[in-house]
Amino acid sequence: MYPENSAKHFLRSTRSFVDYSPPVVAPDVSARLLSCSANNVAYFTRGNRIHYKNMSTSEDVGQLCKLQDSRGDLRAIECGGLEQPDIVALGTTKGYVQIWDLQAKKMTMNWTTTKGISAMKWNGPVLTIGGMKGTIRFYDIRINPTTKMKEQTRKVTRHQAQITSLDWNVDGRYLASGDALGTVYCWEPGQKVPLDVGEFIQRRKKIQHVGAISSLVWCPWQPRLLATACTKGVIRLWNINPKTPHCNATTPGKLETGAAITGLHWSPQCKEILTTHGAIIPDPTPGDPFALPKPNVANSISVYSYPTFRHVTTLPISDKAIGDSVLNAHGTKIIFAIPEEGKLNICDAWSKRREIKKQQSFLSSTIR
Repeated sequence: MYPENSAKHFLRSTRSFVDYSPPVVAPDVSARLLSCSANNVAYFTRGNRIHYKNMSTSEDVGQLCKLQDSRGDLRAIECGGLEQPDIVALGTTKGYVQIWDLQAKKMTMNWTTTKGISAMKWNGPVLTIGGMKGTIRFYDIRINPTTKMKEQTRKVTRHQAQITSLDWNVDGRYLASGDALGTVYCWEPGQKVPLDVGEFIQRRKKIQHVGAISSLVWCPWQPRLLATACTKGVIRLWNINPKTPHCNATTPGKLETGAAITGLHWSPQCKEILTTHGAIIPDPTPGDPFALPKPNVANSISVYSYPTFRHVTTLPISDKAIGDSVLNAHGTKIIFAIPEEGKLNICDAWSKRREIKKQQSFLSSTIR
């Protein structure tokens, strides 16, 4: 049985498309060029121009700005959270950061940081920026002027490769960071040393994938539950509790999908997790002849149930790899790019949970 709002019943293409042309990015370079705000406005690129589309209306696509060529190529777009839904941050290959206000249609802040921005994520008014060399910096945009903000910027330097993915959990207590060597660290705000979490590798706890980290995401309804995924098609689940002396991997906590994972999204509506995929990964070892065949998820969207990792459904998309992806503000649709086809696609994924209305009981209405 599947919940009534499961992707089993709702995952389908809406046949809605938006023209899309991201800058050319080398295969080994991370780029996050699609984001959606709490107001359900999606931001994306056409070359070095940043465009937006309100996903709740039939309004045409609008242009927010065009980056000057001297600023480098765009590498990251990140919308502010619930506290600042009209704010969007842009980061470039030359370390330029710009903060734009959609309502005012103007840039409100700009500064330079580490050369080669590869990932960004907001935690309230603090913009977390990951760089090509593995440094993570934290900028509090409430601090004025910008020179003072830069002086008070904190940084951590544990990673030994470019940051490929960043995510703060729902209550802002933990940051997860992943890199191109497959390493994931978890941090508490203000700390320079990562949390002692993961599985035991040579007597020390680590979160380590074989492939580069392509996505990591905290669960919206279980704040300590972290999902990590890599280019080798493996998903891992972790219960991030630094106080436990035991392994932090969940049971079951690993799924080999058989295709490169390009995106990972928890459903806010039910206990399911969605993956987007690129090319199939050949299996060098012979499989169990009695095992059930795995579904072919290459260049598709797949959904699995939590905590069993049972396959729920797969929607084939294209013969080209899926690129960036993001959920809409309601957590019911998935917006994703197919760079080789030059378009953004929108698919239904889940339906909203029904709100149960409290009814007056018979006794309370009859007893006075």
